Amino acid sequence: MRARGRSGQARRRLRTAAAAVALLLPVSCGGGGGNDGEVLFSGTASELVPHPTGRDASFRVTAMQDGASQESSFTATVTGNAPDGTFVTRYVSATGAVAEGTSRDTGDAIVVERFVNDPGGPAEEAVLPDPPVGVVRTPVVAGEAIESGFARTLELAIRVGERTERRQALLVGSARRVPRERTPVSVAAGTYPDAIRYAVEGTAATRLAVLGQSIEVRVEVAGDEWFAPGVGAVKEVLEVAVRAGDERATIDFTTEREGAPPGG
Repeated sequence: MRARGRSGQARRRLRTAAAAVALLLPVSCGGGGGNDGEVLFSGTASELVPHPTGRDASFRVTAMQDGASQESSFTATVTGNAPDGTFVTRYVSATGAVAEGTSRDTGDAIVVERFVNDPGGPAEEAVLPDPPVGVVRTPVVAGEAIESGFARTLELAIRVGERTERRQALLVGSARRVPRERTPVSVAAGTYPDAIRYAVEGTAATRLAVLGQSIEVRVEVAGDEWFAPGVGAVKEVLEVAVRAGDERATIDFTTEREGAPPGG
């Protein structure tokens, strides 16, 4: 990836990728576990992922790249529910980045139908994932795959010579989620004793304008994600391969819900 300027050619390099808003959606690919066909959860979607208006949660994100770590955080707040089953979640990161997702609870599923980066701001960008992003589907049956859309924001820093350009990218693509098992999962504040582990693989892409050039950014994601019944998403462990033009970086993300687990 090259840029021409007054001083000649300067190499544009992907410097780091920190989670500005590490939206907890299906983006992981894990191994086996459990028995295919086993019912892991038989309640409604809202029992697995509660979403009353005003409900909020904080998450800590650790990004590891080339042996160096960087921490970030974000909060997720349900700002409203409508009679048709739709509800809005607002995500605000420690860096000040903001995003919003409009989801629909159909009773046996929760899907994200609209996602907006920088809502109301100068860089506002909205997408309607097709198909929608599948968050959960009930009953949860081990091995029963969910073919899903993908929408996620990622904050990137692209270095051009001595200059660093920061961009929050809204990446859209597809994912495949597979529930695997009920298992304990630990976060910094304690252990959720009976969470559902999902294995999903995802790819997504976007284009960013950097110093007058249009740069294609693509990601491939692999890892694991856990949902605790009655709580919702509690942890992700992801490997994210990011390609920006000719450059490539691999970042390992760990996202953990903050606050002690219920009863912990």
